[in-house]
Amino acid sequence: MAEDLQGLLNRIQNDGLRKAENEREQIIAEAKAEAEKIVAEAKAQAAALEKQAAESAAAMQERAKITIQQAARDIVIGLKVELQERLRRIAKGSVEAAMTPQLMAQLIAAMANAYAKDSASGIELILSQKDLDNLEQGLFTSLNADLMAKSELSLGNDFSAGLKIGFKDNDIFLDFSDEALADVICEFVGPKLAALIKG
Repeated sequence: MAEDLQGLLNRIQNDGLRKAENEREQIIAEAKAEAEKIVAEAKAQAAALEKQAAESAAAMQERAKITIQQAARDIVIGLKVELQERLRRIAKGSVEAAMTPQLMAQLIAAMANAYAKDSASGIELILSQKDLDNLEQGLFTSLNADLMAKSELSLGNDFSAGLKIGFKDNDIFLDFSDEALADVICEFVGPKLAALIKG
């Protein structure tokens, strides 16, 4: 009986050990499966974060590229405007220096005398304040008495040097003001200057 009891105890012990071994293996297998699942999820999350970071970096790089291009375009536009403004100031100053009272008197006399041959009407001269005072006496000597009597001198407030000539009873109007001549010079020189800048 003692042997039967011992055999029973051994069998219970062996069954318990097998059962414990099976449970241990099952726990280990479940733990491994859970660990593999956690590792797979972590890898998926890491891959998603890496992809998101790469997309974010690419988007940021594209925005930086666009910003740099816009800044470069703005600089070029600003430079172009500044160069045009400087060119205009230089041209206007050159015209103002070139349009001396003597030159304007000669110009007026030549145009007025040529126009007088074909027309009985007079001319209208629009001058800046400084040129009006300087030219008035010179014109009396340059223009013949008949043409001077038909001529009208007036003050122009929209320019600082040069003159504008209008022919009465006619649609002809010639603008030799510093503003108009500076525009003409800038129109002529501007594209050549732009071509030089572009290289």
